[in-house]
Amino acid sequence: MKTVKLASLILAVSPELYDLLTESELNSYVLIERDFEKLKPEDLNDIIVKAIAYNQINPRYH
Repeated sequence: MKTVKLASLILAVSPELYDLLTESELNSYVLIERDFEKLKPEDLNDIIVKAIAYNQINPRYH
C-alpha cells in the first residue's frame, strides 16, 4: 500500500483529468493498494469521486 497525492496519481494514469479537479482535490492524499500501472480506469474514477465527495463534506477554508 502507498499513500500518494491525488495529483501524482492522476498525472501518472490519466493526465487529461488533471484540469477537472480543484486544487484542494488534487492535494488530497489517497491510499492505493497497487502500482499506478495496474489501476483500471474504473478504479481511478472511483478514487476521484471519493476525493470530490470528501472535499465537499470537509471543505478547508483559509
